[in-house]
Amino acid sequence: MLEAPHHASGDQAAGLRRLFGARAPQVIAFVSGRDACGRTTLLVQTAAALAQAGHGVVIIDENPGPNNVLAAFGMTSRYDLMDVVQNGRSTQQVMRPAAPLVRAVAASRFANELIHVDPVSAGYLNAGLREIQQGASFVMIDCASRRGGHISPLALAARHIAVVVAAQGSAITHAYALIKRLARECGRESFQVVITRARSEEEAQAIFDNLRRTAREHLGVRLDYLGGSRVPVTDHLADALQSRLPLGASDVDVGGFLPFDVRPAPRRGVSGHAAKHLESVL
Repeated sequence: MLEAPHHASGDQAAGLRRLFGARAPQVIAFVSGRDACGRTTLLVQTAAALAQAGHGVVIIDENPGPNNVLAAFGMTSRYDLMDVVQNGRSTQQVMRPAAPLVRAVAASRFANELIHVDPVSAGYLNAGLREIQQGASFVMIDCASRRGGHISPLALAARHIAVVVAAQGSAITHAYALIKRLARECGRESFQVVITRARSEEEAQAIFDNLRRTAREHLGVRLDYLGGSRVPVTDHLADALQSRLPLGASDVDVGGFLPFDVRPAPRRGVSGHAAKHLESVL
């Protein structure tokens, strides 16, 4: 069972990290309004590029096979993040080395089965996620779409949510619907946006500009452009993740996740039927 031990040496180390301004890893949940947008390929390529730059990376893989992150690295996993919550498995049993400086955590059962996080589960998760983040500069969640288009509690706990949008009319409409849902139901006020499968940088920028304007006018939320990847998906987001994300918490003990027992209050009065305007750039 996971516990949060209390040691004087740990307190001293935490104090030194705070003194010298050590930061928690950047945790980014990559979500999309629909499948087949190149999200998983983009994450794998980005993780490899970050590792080549010397950064420790953890990918939490919420997708079942056969084309998930684990499969891309030629791996399978016996255990799932759900086993940390329910079966007392250690994070060392759940994490798998995928490549130099890259670790992967299977979480498809977690994403599919854990609907609500009770206080006991929250304790295990908070402790487990603190361990998973150790040695990582970036934690990326490859999010699965759940029934009704909702995303997992783990993705909602990420400090950054990046919406991956393919350069197609229906994908843009679904992405806007997802942003609207997260703003209304979860109180999210800002999102990163990634455009994939665009034919040019100009097309990607035009899609983002239209999406940003519509989200600002009808939802009152902020969208920031994280980057784009042309057809086919051969680019990565390593530079963008290092330079464009807002800085996270300054204390690594806090971690890059929001605590599971704390959630933003839902925003009220979010309205607008603006999806039809989003296809005009295509």
